[in-house]
Amino acid sequence: MSLVNRPNPVPHLQRLYQVPNHTPIYLRRGGDKFIMAAFAGLLTVGVVGSMYGATKMVRGIKD
Repeated sequence: MSLVNRPNPVPHLQRLYQVPNHTPIYLRRGGDKFIMAAFAGLLTVGVVGSMYGATKMVRGIKD
């Protein structure tokens, strides 16, 4: 019966998203900042690694 007596989080989330501030909509909840930081870190590591490998290929360096 926990699904029947569960509180409705929609009014709280509506207030959270509709408050006028300058934070982007995808960063307004608590754990979203961690997810975006992890994604940005992995993306950075991937781009830097790809550029490093491409630079080695252009120079003709083989290991």
